[in-house]
Amino acid sequence: MSTPLNILQAWSIPDIQRRLKFLIFALLIFVVGAHIPTPGISSSLIAQFFGATGAGGGGLFGLLNLFTGGAMRKFSVLALGVMPYINASILMQILVAVEPKLKEIQQEGEEGRKRISKITRYLAIIFAFLQGFGLIFAIHGGSFISPDYAFPMSVVAPLTALLVVVAGTCFLMWLGDEITEKGIGNGISLIIFIGIVARVPQMLAQELQQARFESARLAAILLFGVFLVVIVTGIVFIQLAVRKIPIQYARRQVGRKIYGGQSTFLPIKVALAGVIPIIFAVSVLIIPTTILGFFPQATTAQMFWGSFRNSFWYPLVNWTLTFVFTFVYTAITFNTKDIADNLRKNGGFIPGIRPGKPTFDFLDKVLHRVTFFGAVFLSTVAILPIIVNSLVFEISRVNVTVFYIGGTSLLIVVGVALDTVQQLQAHMVMRHYSGFTR
Repeated sequence: MSTPLNILQAWSIPDIQRRLKFLIFALLIFVVGAHIPTPGISSSLIAQFFGATGAGGGGLFGLLNLFTGGAMRKFSVLALGVMPYINASILMQILVAVEPKLKEIQQEGEEGRKRISKITRYLAIIFAFLQGFGLIFAIHGGSFISPDYAFPMSVVAPLTALLVVVAGTCFLMWLGDEITEKGIGNGISLIIFIGIVARVPQMLAQELQQARFESARLAAILLFGVFLVVIVTGIVFIQLAVRKIPIQYARRQVGRKIYGGQSTFLPIKVALAGVIPIIFAVSVLIIPTTILGFFPQATTAQMFWGSFRNSFWYPLVNWTLTFVFTFVYTAITFNTKDIADNLRKNGGFIPGIRPGKPTFDFLDKVLHRVTFFGAVFLSTVAILPIIVNSLVFEISRVNVTVFYIGGTSLLIVVGVALDTVQQLQAHMVMRHYSGFTR
């Protein structure tokens, strides 16, 4: 892990200082853009729509609002955020795993990865048009005709808004690439990271404002903070945990040169699937909430769903879905058969395990065991906010509802922070070793 002294040392290096300044400037642009309103949409319609569908709560738009740093709730020019790109990336990962032609393209090296990235971006633009159209259509009450403008502006205004939010997504994809190239860390991940973190001071200020009138609320906030520190510590430990499988390469002679003979290891992360299973599970569970938000007259269905969400069954179903999706997503993205084949082709083997099918069986067995612990971890993190809020309420008798940090948010924030710190350390190592390479 990086210490404050390491960060000060990094700031003293001109190249890293330039990268950090660019990163801060780029993230500042994102924060400013999240507050620029989209032209062509009435603010009263936006407030009415998001108030009914729960953009600040547990609906589908609440999840999207989380990843856009509140830009969707304001319906700014960056209202869609990078969600279309994330959806396109997940879909491409699945398609590459099941479609042989795409898999061949990916295996073409750097050129193949560029082609896959290009297809992903085109797919993201398509998703942005679809999501933007659906969102504007829903805001206008099931019509693409704006009630705030007379003909012909009635169609031009929503169309302008659609083009603006799609352009906002394209801008964020470009900004993410610039951060990755000229800054430090993964640009898209850092945009999501700053969107989540930027809302924490506002939520904390609201809780402290309420604590002025409730003395017990301040104690509840402090208790919540203690639980938060413990949870973050556990997440860091699991995120860095790997199962190292030793790999030995056979020595072979080509002419007068000898290749191979070195030992290395294959790391399998415990939390290999990341936050994707949690997002899948939450998306499945919040779809009924979003649908019911469009039908306020369905009181019976709303009462049934409300009682289900407040019961013990809701976190249990959430835990189960996350557990299952972890195994499914890991099986799609981590192909043990390809790894076993590549080891055999390159003369690598696991000590004590024969190449070929025995290696595949061994890797598959290890992967299932590691994924089990990762699935338990992710499933528990998914329902931790419910558990923590219940414990805080039982101890302090105060429900901390405004200052709410979900398991998905914690995983993203901690994961992106760890990745950025590791890349910062890598830049510092390159700088320190530069004298030996001259």
